[in-house]
Amino acid sequence: MNCIDEFKKNNIPFSWNELKIGRFGYSDNEFYLQGILDNEFVMKYTLDYLSKTENETNSYVWELGSLFSPYDENEIYKLLDLIEDYDGKDLISYFRWRWILVNNLLNKISDKDHVNALLEISEFWLDLKSPLDMPYQYQGVENKLTPQEFYTEEHLSKVISDHKKWLDDEKKKLK
Repeated sequence: MNCIDEFKKNNIPFSWNELKIGRFGYSDNEFYLQGILDNEFVMKYTLDYLSKTENETNSYVWELGSLFSPYDENEIYKLLDLIEDYDGKDLISYFRWRWILVNNLLNKISDKDHVNALLEISEFWLDLKSPLDMPYQYQGVENKLTPQEFYTEEHLSKVISDHKKWLDDEKKKLK
Protein backbone atom coordinates (compact mmCIF):
# COMPACT_ATOMS: atom_id res chain seq x y z
CA MET A 1 0.00 0.00 0.00
CA ASN A 2 1.41 3.39 -0.89
CA CYS A 3 1.28 6.42 1.39
CA ILE A 4 -1.64 8.04 -0.42
CA ASP A 5 -3.69 4.91 0.22
CA GLU A 6 -2.82 5.24 3.92
CA PHE A 7 -4.21 8.78 3.93
CA LYS A 8 -7.39 7.69 2.12
CA LYS A 9 -7.90 4.58 4.27
CA ASN A 10 -7.67 6.70 7.42
CA ASN A 11 -9.83 9.51 6.03
CA ILE A 12 -7.05 12.08 6.28
CA PRO A 13 -6.83 14.69 3.51
CA PHE A 14 -3.92 14.42 1.06
CA SER A 15 -3.14 17.47 -1.03
CA TRP A 16 -0.24 18.95 -2.93
CA ASN A 17 1.02 20.30 0.38
CA GLU A 18 1.19 16.81 1.91
CA LEU A 19 3.11 15.82 -1.21
CA LYS A 20 5.55 18.70 -0.64
CA ILE A 21 6.06 17.90 3.07
CA GLY A 22 6.34 14.19 2.28
CA ARG A 23 9.07 14.93 -0.24
CA PHE A 24 11.02 17.68 1.50
CA GLY A 25 10.15 17.25 5.17
CA TYR A 26 9.35 19.89 7.72
CA SER A 27 11.33 21.71 10.35
CA ASP A 28 10.68 24.53 12.76
CA ASN A 29 11.62 25.15 16.39
CA GLU A 30 9.25 22.49 17.73
CA PHE A 31 8.59 19.96 14.98
CA TYR A 32 10.71 17.98 12.55
CA LEU A 33 10.04 15.45 9.83
CA GLN A 34 12.58 14.10 7.40
CA GLY A 35 11.49 13.83 3.77
CA ILE A 36 9.93 10.43 3.06
CA LEU A 37 9.08 10.49 -0.63
CA ASP A 38 11.43 10.81 -3.59
CA ASN A 39 11.26 12.87 -6.78
CA GLU A 40 10.04 9.86 -8.77
CA PHE A 41 7.02 9.54 -6.47
CA VAL A 42 6.23 13.25 -6.86
CA MET A 43 6.41 12.99 -10.63
CA LYS A 44 4.31 9.81 -10.78
CA TYR A 45 1.68 11.45 -8.56
CA THR A 46 1.69 14.56 -10.75
CA LEU A 47 1.40 12.66 -14.02
CA ASP A 48 -1.35 10.39 -12.62
CA TYR A 49 -3.21 13.48 -11.45
CA LEU A 50 -2.87 15.21 -14.83
CA SER A 51 -4.01 12.12 -16.71
CA LYS A 52 -7.23 12.17 -14.66
CA THR A 53 -7.65 15.96 -14.62
CA GLU A 54 -7.07 17.13 -18.18
CA ASN A 55 -8.87 20.43 -17.54
CA GLU A 56 -6.50 21.43 -14.70
CA THR A 57 -6.19 25.24 -14.70
CA ASN A 58 -3.23 25.61 -12.37
CA SER A 59 -0.26 26.23 -14.68
CA TYR A 60 2.20 25.23 -11.94
CA VAL A 61 0.79 21.68 -11.94
CA TRP A 62 1.35 21.49 -15.70
CA GLU A 63 4.84 22.93 -15.31
CA LEU A 64 5.66 20.34 -12.64
CA GLY A 65 4.35 17.58 -14.88
CA SER A 66 6.56 18.75 -17.73
CA LEU A 67 9.86 18.41 -15.85
CA PHE A 68 12.36 15.89 -17.16
CA SER A 69 14.72 13.58 -15.32
CA PRO A 70 17.15 14.26 -13.72
CA TYR A 71 14.87 16.45 -11.67
CA ASP A 72 15.96 19.71 -10.12
CA GLU A 73 14.88 19.47 -6.47
CA ASN A 74 14.75 23.25 -6.09
CA GLU A 75 12.39 23.47 -9.06
CA ILE A 76 10.15 20.71 -7.69
CA TYR A 77 10.00 22.41 -4.28
CA LYS A 78 9.25 25.81 -5.81
CA LEU A 79 6.46 24.43 -7.99
CA LEU A 80 4.88 22.40 -5.17
CA ASP A 81 5.00 25.51 -3.01
CA LEU A 82 3.31 27.57 -5.74
CA ILE A 83 0.67 24.92 -6.47
CA GLU A 84 -0.55 24.85 -2.89
CA ASP A 85 -0.35 28.58 -2.22
CA TYR A 86 -1.62 28.51 1.38
CA ASP A 87 0.36 30.13 4.14
CA GLY A 88 0.46 28.10 7.32
CA LYS A 89 -0.55 24.78 5.74
CA ASP A 90 2.86 23.17 6.23
CA LEU A 91 2.31 22.54 9.93
CA ILE A 92 -1.05 20.82 9.42
CA SER A 93 0.56 18.71 6.66
CA TYR A 94 3.31 17.79 9.11
CA PHE A 95 0.66 16.75 11.65
CA ARG A 96 -1.11 14.63 9.02
CA TRP A 97 2.11 12.86 8.08
CA ARG A 98 3.01 12.31 11.71
CA TRP A 99 -0.39 10.72 12.36
CA ILE A 100 0.13 8.32 9.45
CA LEU A 101 3.64 7.47 10.64
CA VAL A 102 2.56 6.83 14.25
CA ASN A 103 -0.32 4.66 13.06
CA ASN A 104 2.10 2.70 10.85
CA LEU A 105 4.53 2.39 13.76
CA LEU A 106 1.89 0.74 15.94
CA ASN A 107 1.08 -1.72 13.16
CA LYS A 108 4.77 -2.40 12.55
CA ILE A 109 5.62 -3.20 16.20
CA SER A 110 2.62 -5.46 16.78
CA ASP A 111 4.65 -8.59 16.05
CA LYS A 112 7.78 -7.58 17.98
CA ASP A 113 8.76 -8.54 21.50
CA HIS A 114 8.26 -5.83 24.14
CA VAL A 115 11.93 -4.79 24.38
CA ASN A 116 12.38 -4.33 20.63
CA ALA A 117 8.98 -2.65 20.30
CA LEU A 118 9.86 -0.09 23.00
CA LEU A 119 13.28 0.49 21.43
CA GLU A 120 11.63 1.06 18.05
CA ILE A 121 9.15 3.53 19.57
CA SER A 122 12.03 5.41 21.21
CA GLU A 123 13.96 5.51 17.95
CA PHE A 124 10.86 6.69 16.07
CA TRP A 125 10.36 9.69 18.38
CA LEU A 126 14.08 10.48 18.37
CA ASP A 127 13.94 10.60 14.55
CA LEU A 128 11.17 13.21 14.89
CA LYS A 129 13.37 15.11 17.36
CA SER A 130 11.07 14.41 20.33
CA PRO A 131 8.24 16.92 19.80
CA LEU A 132 6.78 18.27 23.04
CA ASP A 133 3.34 16.86 22.25
CA MET A 134 4.51 13.28 21.68
CA PRO A 135 2.63 10.62 23.67
CA TYR A 136 5.82 9.04 24.95
CA GLN A 137 8.43 9.39 27.66
CA TYR A 138 11.86 7.90 27.31
CA GLN A 139 13.09 5.62 30.06
CA GLY A 140 14.50 7.67 32.93
CA VAL A 141 13.55 11.04 31.40
CA GLU A 142 11.01 12.83 33.59
CA ASN A 143 10.20 9.50 35.19
CA LYS A 144 11.87 7.20 37.65
CA LEU A 145 11.33 3.99 35.71
CA THR A 146 14.34 1.71 35.79
CA PRO A 147 15.17 -0.28 32.66
CA GLN A 148 13.72 -3.34 34.43
CA GLU A 149 10.40 -1.51 34.91
CA PHE A 150 10.41 0.22 31.54
CA TYR A 151 11.15 -2.73 29.26
CA THR A 152 8.19 -4.88 30.26
CA GLU A 153 5.12 -6.11 28.42
CA GLU A 154 2.98 -4.18 30.90
CA HIS A 155 4.75 -0.90 30.13
CA LEU A 156 4.56 -1.56 26.38
CA SER A 157 0.83 -2.11 26.74
CA LYS A 158 0.52 1.30 28.48
CA VAL A 159 2.66 2.97 25.79
CA ILE A 160 0.54 1.50 22.99
CA SER A 161 -2.63 2.56 24.78
CA ASP A 162 -1.25 6.11 25.17
CA HIS A 163 -0.37 6.20 21.48
CA LYS A 164 -3.83 4.99 20.43
CA LYS A 165 -5.49 7.65 22.58
CA TRP A 166 -3.13 10.25 21.10
CA LEU A 167 -4.03 9.09 17.57
CA ASP A 168 -7.74 9.45 18.37
CA ASP A 169 -7.25 12.96 19.78
CA GLU A 170 -4.95 14.05 16.95
CA LYS A 171 -7.23 12.78 14.20
CA LYS A 172 -9.96 15.21 15.27
CA LYS A 173 -7.59 18.08 14.44
CA LEU A 174 -6.58 16.85 10.98
CA LYS A 175 -9.71 17.42 8.91
